[in-house]
Amino acid sequence: MSKKRYRIPSSSALQAFEAAARHCNFSRAAEELHTSQSAISRHIANLEERFDTLLFDRYRKRRLLLSRQGEILYRAVVSGLDNIQAAIDSISASRPGDQLTLACTHEISHLYLLPRFEALQQALGSDKTIRVMTYEYDTMKTSLDPRIDIVIQYDIDGVDPADRRRLAAEEVRPVAAPAFIETHRGLLAGDPDGWRELPFLELSKHNYGWATWQDWLAASGQHGWQPDYRYFGNYVYLLEAAAAGKGLALEWRGLIDRHLQNGVLLPVIEDYIGFDRGIYAILTARGRGHPLAQQCLKCLAT
Repeated sequence: MSKKRYRIPSSSALQAFEAAARHCNFSRAAEELHTSQSAISRHIANLEERFDTLLFDRYRKRRLLLSRQGEILYRAVVSGLDNIQAAIDSISASRPGDQLTLACTHEISHLYLLPRFEALQQALGSDKTIRVMTYEYDTMKTSLDPRIDIVIQYDIDGVDPADRRRLAAEEVRPVAAPAFIETHRGLLAGDPDGWRELPFLELSKHNYGWATWQDWLAASGQHGWQPDYRYFGNYVYLLEAAAAGKGLALEWRGLIDRHLQNGVLLPVIEDYIGFDRGIYAILTARGRGHPLAQQCLKCLAT
């Protein structure tokens, strides 16, 4: 059997790209990695030259958004680094009972778990190891690592109620950047029927449980017209586009508190519309026999 060779960039280049994409800023990536901004820029330039494509759309000074090709690479890099880190943690851990592994999408990891991670760590104990592995929605049921204790997702078909906790009800409302709201203040102050010419930022993956603009419009009494959509495959990137003033986005209550608190995004309508769905933490077969997973489930649901 011939030896397989991986034609991939250096780990330092991939780490620089991941940090720059996550922070949407070269300077912050440099601070995190204890290097210079010029070094981060060189890594990105070398990657773009190697792939003959732009990885970032540089919309304005100091604010970066991933290009379509950059999104593809970012998801792969995050998934790969998460799996490598999980393997390292597994190898180096001395007491398996003190490890907990959660699986979720990149969106849930970034928007839901990250703001709560420190509190979760304190609740479980500083001596416990919490690992988070990220997956695409379409691989959540087919490619999960057998070491995973808890899965966070929308789909609860066939799940015993004793093995799940609802983390958040699905309640949504429109949000946009302050400048976008100011520019379109007259339209946005009126009935949503008058928003037809505005750009609507929408997720392209409608079959995985997330509410859509059509759900919100129907619940608001709007029927028979199709918004001018701009599609995104990832909610984090959709939010970045909304923050850059590219259009209207839907906010899920509890997911973008940081964006609202710092004023990057503002509600267009104050009231939320709720749906009979939600985000759930679900025990796997492994997690059902893991006391730390049972404790984590209770902590996440509080």
